[in-house]
Amino acid sequence: MLIRNASIVAGGRLLRDQNIAIDGPRISGVGPGIADESGDGEVIEGRGKLAISGLVNAHTHLAMTLFRGYADDMELMPWLSEKIWPLEAKLTAEDIRWGVKLGCLEMIRSGITCYNDMYYFMDEAARATKEMGLRAVLSGVLFDMRPDLIEDAEPFIRRWKNDDLIVPAVGPHAVYTCSEETLSRALDLAEKHDVMIHIHLSETRSEVESFAKNRGKSPVEYLDSLGFLSDRVVAAHCVWLSPQDVSIIADRGVNVAHCSISNHKLASGIAPLDRLARAGARICLGTDGASSNNSLNLFQEMKTTAIAQKCAHSRPDLFAAGEVWRMATENAYTAFRLDMGLRAGAIADLSLIDLKKPWFCPLADDNIVSHLVYSAQGGVETTIVGGRVLMRGGVIPGEEEILERAQEQFNDLLAR
Repeated sequence: MLIRNASIVAGGRLLRDQNIAIDGPRISGVGPGIADESGDGEVIEGRGKLAISGLVNAHTHLAMTLFRGYADDMELMPWLSEKIWPLEAKLTAEDIRWGVKLGCLEMIRSGITCYNDMYYFMDEAARATKEMGLRAVLSGVLFDMRPDLIEDAEPFIRRWKNDDLIVPAVGPHAVYTCSEETLSRALDLAEKHDVMIHIHLSETRSEVESFAKNRGKSPVEYLDSLGFLSDRVVAAHCVWLSPQDVSIIADRGVNVAHCSISNHKLASGIAPLDRLARAGARICLGTDGASSNNSLNLFQEMKTTAIAQKCAHSRPDLFAAGEVWRMATENAYTAFRLDMGLRAGAIADLSLIDLKKPWFCPLADDNIVSHLVYSAQGGVETTIVGGRVLMRGGVIPGEEEILERAQEQFNDLLAR
């Protein structure tokens, strides 16, 4: 496959008329004189398009697309206990299948090629994700109140460990839903199989204050005392952190999955990204679920992250466009051990964005990253994962059926 005459971002600037050759699941070359040596003869015209390496959604619950708009304008704990958890108790594998496919549709249209998820019926989620062609790091959620989920964690890892698109992980929900025994089992399992750990951490003020009152430690300090924290951990939210918490997260190499829009919408707070960044912590971006965002769009997430931090600190120079862009790309590639980027040898996960849109005009060679972070409202027209074209010219095969089936599953779920 050859993408011909596309523009790319190099050193923060627009570089035009570049060819990208793809051979199987990997990029074989990038440059103006690169030819297709794969032998398949497939050519995608890239003139007027920007090729970007795939974006990574570092924290979501994809099947919760079925809950989009169901429980808005509530604080986190009432939202969970009164709305979300009762409906989740009715979920079936079929709900998960179509909720995941609906989420994949949205992410493909947003240039997201890989996502990190924690939820229920993860075998079904894995199968649906593979059918859609996306890459994913998946962990079944672990709670003390569901011993069956804990017992299935290792079999799930064994079933998917060598898959080409699905990377299994371990997903203890949070310190307030998992005992020390459950957390220790999760850690042992992750170390045994060398997989990642996905956990919610210090999301709300009440969570942190209540935990500290009962345990005499912050959630971060508690996990650190268990030897739980390392660079295999992806910690979602991290909104309420003390200076000591920030130091621990940075020192242990914990990957922070920042979910700006969800945190703001649930009034959970504004995460101390400035302190985390100055301490050297790796910050990635996630959308959280569509039940609390309500979309799965990292372009929206990038803009919100940047402007919220600037406003919180009264510093317009903080979190410049290039830094925020790296959160959605390079930081996440490192966090999730992804060999990605527009270069020879990298996995062929990329998107083409139509530059002939109002929000990209006027365009200069040195303002492209600014446009991607602050201006982009869409325009992704082609998405490729592992050398497979998932969307071309804005068309995703089977989209109409997915939309219809997702609506049917939602209607059925409410009627149960």
